[in-house]
Amino acid sequence: MRYVLCAWLFVYPLLAQQNLLSPPKAAPGNGAFYVNGIVYQYIVGHDYTVVAAAHSVVNHKFLGVKLRVYNHAEHSVTVKPEEVEVVDAIGSHTLTPVSGVALANRMRKRYNMARYSVNSSAGGEPEPPITSDMLNPQFLEMMRAAHANAAAMSRGQGLLYTDTPGALDSDDQPARPPECGQVCRLRNREAQGTDALTQLQRQSSPDAVEQSALLANTIPPGTNVVGVLYYPLGKLVEGAGGPDRHKKRRLVRLRVPVGGENFQFLMPVE
Repeated sequence: MRYVLCAWLFVYPLLAQQNLLSPPKAAPGNGAFYVNGIVYQYIVGHDYTVVAAAHSVVNHKFLGVKLRVYNHAEHSVTVKPEEVEVVDAIGSHTLTPVSGVALANRMRKRYNMARYSVNSSAGGEPEPPITSDMLNPQFLEMMRAAHANAAAMSRGQGLLYTDTPGALDSDDQPARPPECGQVCRLRNREAQGTDALTQLQRQSSPDAVEQSALLANTIPPGTNVVGVLYYPLGKLVEGAGGPDRHKKRRLVRLRVPVGGENFQFLMPVE
């Protein structure tokens, strides 16, 4: 029994770390969530989960289809952009993709810079310096507590502090945060860092287009891969937007084969 307990104590931290890298495997299903006004759809399969979003990018000249594929299987799987199929749901024709390299080369041509709203600086605009008015009061309080603790330790004293401001002012136990379920984990992953679709809607650089492109990748178990596919937006047919006859809309059907599974989406183009 003692050996079993020791083995569990050794394996459990590894399992906990694995859960942080990839959302836990869930029962097959689908749903949607929003990140910065962009709707994301997801489908949970048997061994894989696919998250997809479609939005106009590069000065509304191209359709950007963002894909993230999670591998919950016990073996690696390869995802290739040329196997992804995007069909105009209104015009009933398959769209031909433009590679990130080809689109970036178009954007680098001087006569296309204004048309594609290209950022002339290679690295984009420099980020402004961080000032005190950009930080929230809780973060400033935490920094002051850490600084006071370092000063006290240098004098041989001990100062108790916490990264939760005001937590030591009360004897009550802090409230336990709610459990983050499947949708929560998927959304948090897309909201983490700079979102490619959000960035490509603004004045962007050819480097950003090229670096965001989805490339062929082999996904090891417990990890994921993400990237954007580009399609000429002018090739999409506009149809009536439901009850509002004066409003036009574009729809695409997306098929993503992963391993032996096929994930199919019907997505509006925003």
